[in-house]
Amino acid sequence: MRKSIRTLLSITLCMVLMASMLTFAAAEEEKTWIGDATPENHDIRIVGMVEKPLYFTMAGLKAYSGSYTQTKDYNWMNSFPSTGIDTFTGIYIEDLMDIVAPKKGAKSVVFTAVDGVYTSSALTRDPLGVFWTDRDGNQAMLAWNGTAGRTDREIIDFDLPRFVIGQRTPDDVNRSVWVTRIVEVRVTAFNDMGGYDWAAEAVEALAEAGVTTGIGDGSIYGPDGNLSRAMFVTMLGRALDGKEPADADRRFPDVDYSPTSWYGKYVEWSVKEGLVQGGTDGNFHPNLNLLMEHMLLIAGRAGLKEIPEGIDVNAARFATRAEAAVIIYAMMQQLGE
Repeated sequence: MRKSIRTLLSITLCMVLMASMLTFAAAEEEKTWIGDATPENHDIRIVGMVEKPLYFTMAGLKAYSGSYTQTKDYNWMNSFPSTGIDTFTGIYIEDLMDIVAPKKGAKSVVFTAVDGVYTSSALTRDPLGVFWTDRDGNQAMLAWNGTAGRTDREIIDFDLPRFVIGQRTPDDVNRSVWVTRIVEVRVTAFNDMGGYDWAAEAVEALAEAGVTTGIGDGSIYGPDGNLSRAMFVTMLGRALDGKEPADADRRFPDVDYSPTSWYGKYVEWSVKEGLVQGGTDGNFHPNLNLLMEHMLLIAGRAGLKEIPEGIDVNAARFATRAEAAVIIYAMMQQLGE
């Protein structure tokens, strides 16, 4: 009897161990992305401010789109002007956004072709936005099948998807194929991040966290623009949850400390924290552009432990907004470790 009990216990223990091993293996194999391809080997990727990036072969994209698949006619008129109709099969971008669920702060979708050519479309129902409906009732589409060309009207499968958008009015000069051979669809906070892959993740993370809200109407980030002292201390203050000290001196005559000022309280915070100082003339010079060496110095005082790869530390020039985002994002990650 005792022998039978020991045998039963041994078998039960083995089963528990095997189940644990299988659970561990499944956890090890859990992907951080969706699709039939990988981040290293794919035809097209849907990335950026999404819950999980998508990596597909063309066949995988078609299969994944499933019931969302549409076949639609798009009228067009070119600049000659001649008119025609293109037929496409694919997925509406609005339906694709339903699948990927854009994160808070996402405002734009950037479509980039294999040769680097790109176009942006706003996440709005404004004309030419991805939710907008053209004169024939069609929306912007990512198509994998359609009319071959201007003269050859044969319907073919594409080797890479095309970004398709229709006419606003019958007189709108527009051929429905806007950008062909798409390799990336990036959901992003701003519509001017095409060509800035190296900074996109950082900019998107800062936008989601409310560290940056863009410039102008908030639709652009200005990645290649210079960075002022006021801009940088404001981004740092938002990233580190900086608060204006209760005993703030409000010492600088050239700083706007009014309740509506977007940077005033962060100037006082940054001075109190020892990150920056005023000039010898007693002013802060909020609109003075930062040199790269000065930005790195301030970031180091704020907690940057290691300069991100790709940042030119020896650059004797003004820092850019893209570089500022990469540095602040790296600092936030390092402080969170």
